[in-house]
Amino acid sequence: MFTKEFENSIQFYHITDSTGNASSLPLVNINLIQPGGKKFPLSMIFDTGASVTVLRDDLYLLLGLSSWDVGTLDQAATAGGVDPVDFYRYDGITLEVFGKVLSCPVNLMKIPPNPLYHGLLGRDTIFQEFGFGFWERAQELYVNPNP
Repeated sequence: MFTKEFENSIQFYHITDSTGNASSLPLVNINLIQPGGKKFPLSMIFDTGASVTVLRDDLYLLLGLSSWDVGTLDQAATAGGVDPVDFYRYDGITLEVFGKVLSCPVNLMKIPPNPLYHGLLGRDTIFQEFGFGFWERAQELYVNPNP
């Protein structure tokens, strides 16, 4: 039997909305390392469907930008979305993810604010640095920083 060992386990965040519907989110905590070196903690949805990490447009100041829309304009399809949405891409953003400091692309996109998370942790650059596993029934994400 083939097995993989994981060093860390992250429990999904369980929420119940005002109508009593329950759901779970795979939330992970990362640090955005600002241009001056200061770390800013962010809660992100671990999203295997996101090609690139996405932050809300109103967080542009954390990246040291004068406006959210000064990067490279592009469009992307979103889960459940019919029409593509605009985003601005920024390369070389420094994130600390599961203890590793990585330079990766980040897209700023107009997404509704949510008190639980600041954006989506996407695959580009980040996923190749780790080994991941899921156990949906247990509502856990498994991470190995040295796959």
